[in-house]
This record gives sequence, C-alpha cells and structure tokens, in this order.
Amino acid sequence: MKKIMMITIMVFISFLGLVACSNDDANDDNIDEIKSDNENNDQQQDENDIEDDEKQDKVKKEDEESSGGKFEVEVEDQLDLGIGDTGIFDTTLGKYEMTLNSAELLGTELDGEETLLDELILLEITIKNVSDSNMKIEELMESMGVSSDLEGSNSYDGAEDFESIEKFEGDIAPGEEKTGKLITDVYSADEYYFKKDSGNIAAGSSNQVIWTIKADEVR
Repeated sequence: MKKIMMITIMVFISFLGLVACSNDDANDDNIDEIKSDNENNDQQQDENDIEDDEKQDKVKKEDEESSGGKFEVEVEDQLDLGIGDTGIFDTTLGKYEMTLNSAELLGTELDGEETLLDELILLEITIKNVSDSNMKIEELMESMGVSSDLEGSNSYDGAEDFESIEKFEGDIAPGEEKTGKLITDVYSADEYYFKKDSGNIAAGSSNQVIWTIKADEVR
C-alpha cells in the first residue's frame, strides 16, 4: 500500500513539474512575442519619422524653388535725392529706375475737389524698367507716397478723384520707360519727402529711395 502511495505522489509531483515547465515556456513565448511587437512598432515609428522629415525637406525645397530662394537687396539706399534726380529700386518685383521730374503745390483744391489735409501736391514721375521681365506700374507706385515727416507715414496717390489727372498705370516692358503723375494730400511744411512706404523696407522687399522737395521751390 505504501508503495502505491509513493508511486502516486511521485506521479503527481512529476505532473506538477510538467505543468510548471509548460507555463514557463508559454510565458517565455509571450514575452518574446511582446518584445517582437515592440521592436516592430519602434521600427515602424522610425520609418514614419524618416518619411515625415523627407516630406518636410521636400516642401521646404519646393517653397525655396517657387520663391527663388530668399530675396536679398543688392542696391544701396539713396536718401538725399532732389527734383530731377534718378534713383534705382531693387525689389521683389524687379529692378527699376525712377526719376522725379517735377513737383508742384496746387493749393487747397483741383477740379472742384478739396484736399482732405492742407494742400495738394502734384508730382511728375518717369519709371524705366531695368529688369528682365514686364512690370505693372500700379504695383510699383502703390507703395510710393509723399509725407511732410521723414519718419512719418505717406499720403498715397488719389488721381482717380480728379478729372484732369490720369492715373499712372499700365505695363512696362524691359528697357521701356513711361512718364505719369501722382497727386496727393499733404500737410503744410517746409519740406516734403517722396518715398516708398517704410513697411516695404522693414520687410526687406526693397531698398529705400527718398526725394526731398522744398516747398518754396514748388509753390
């Protein structure tokens, strides 16, 4: 009887050992599977990161190509020009020369239209396209204006308000030059400044060119 019990106990112990080994093998398999999944996930994440970097580089390159790269002004500022002088602008639109042919203070009204400030000033301007592509005069003139304060904001062209003044606009081909007029309101002052809007200069899209107009010479 004792012999049978001993055999039974030994069989039971052997069975427990087999079960334990089976569980250990299963746990090892699960651990190996989890490690494999984690490694696959890490590899996939790395591949996604590489793809994202490549896409960003491609977009950046396309942006640079479409804009021709960052624009750099190559022409120095010209800040002390007067009536009759020619300045050259180097802008994102291209290079062009501008000459202030004449200036005239007209008083408080023209064509039955009164000034919104103290006086009206009329400028005659010639633009020459020295770039390799066509330009639109209105795009070149939209940032040009007159101020009685060198650091102040400009008053811009108001030709459309006056019957006798034709708005300066149209296309200008490479090597071509055209002459037109600008009329605007100004405060009374001893000097006036014909210049590009300071925002364009601060943005780095152009150099600055400034003409000084003395009131006693154009009244």
